[in-house]
Amino acid sequence: MNGVQRIRAALAGEWPDRRPVMLHNFMMAAREAGISMRSFRSSPEALARAFVQSVERYRYDGVLVDMDTATLAGAVGVPIQFPEDEPAVVSGQLLTRLEQVDDLEPVNLAHYEGVQVWLEGVRLLKKTIGTEIYIRGNCDQAPFSLAAMMRGMEDFLTDILDPEAEERVTRLLDYALEVGTSFLKLMAATGAHMVSNGDSTSGTSVISPRLHRKFAHPSEKRMAEAARSLGLPWALHVCGKTDLILADLVATGADALELDYETDIRQAHDALAGRSTFIGNLDPSNILAHGSVSDVERATRELIHAFSDTPRFILNAGCAIPAETPSENIHAIVRVATEPN
Repeated sequence: MNGVQRIRAALAGEWPDRRPVMLHNFMMAAREAGISMRSFRSSPEALARAFVQSVERYRYDGVLVDMDTATLAGAVGVPIQFPEDEPAVVSGQLLTRLEQVDDLEPVNLAHYEGVQVWLEGVRLLKKTIGTEIYIRGNCDQAPFSLAAMMRGMEDFLTDILDPEAEERVTRLLDYALEVGTSFLKLMAATGAHMVSNGDSTSGTSVISPRLHRKFAHPSEKRMAEAARSLGLPWALHVCGKTDLILADLVATGADALELDYETDIRQAHDALAGRSTFIGNLDPSNILAHGSVSDVERATRELIHAFSDTPRFILNAGCAIPAETPSENIHAIVRVATEPN
């Protein structure tokens, strides 16, 4: 089996010949290729070259094409900072008053440079390695997290607690959903094998399970439906401890859930069983970036063992792998994944 076949099998609930590895390593890939983050997010050729070199170095199965967490926010007009060698970040809010939701105009994502680079980078990867390596075209923030960026986190969290603000909050979420589904459609046209979104601020490290069900879950479910209508599997990433909303995340209809290392593995195993593929969830900082090779090998074996009774498992970090992660630790992940059962 090649990488495409292994990951397709895992998503379909069929046993691959070994455990597939899909790495969330865009920062590390750029660093090892000698490419600054400024060049990575402005040149599709540089972006693609970084991932190709990384696959050639480590021989893993799937590329998660990410660029930052602020591209959609920038496209709709949120102030963004672009550091030389860090991912772009939100530096302000678009909506200083919730009433400004009434004045939001539709946005053409295809005209935004960051989106163009992201899409063209995926096209280049699909053309160069896409017959052997699985290409997951990440589509930045899911609607709840994008809405929070537009409004500003503190104000948005206040808004969702105010019953009088609920109508406008819903309109903001609908606007963010339209932006998100537009990116899914553009990404699907690149030939990516899979699409995904991150909804990190919807986790219970930030909001309660009740608020997640009321405000985040409906748009997550609609994103899964949109991807399905495009004929592609969809993965949802959520940061932090998700134990209390695992059933809700599964109920979105996501083909795969990429969950952070804080999530209890046994609970995740039981909640996803037969319904969704687990992606994750090695600790990217304490284990991968700062742990020893033996730490990585132990954690990887423990994780594989926890899902030993199901093919619905793809090995990855629980979140983005830091740029400074030692290369021997990535080799250790792949080496353990290829060990005989």
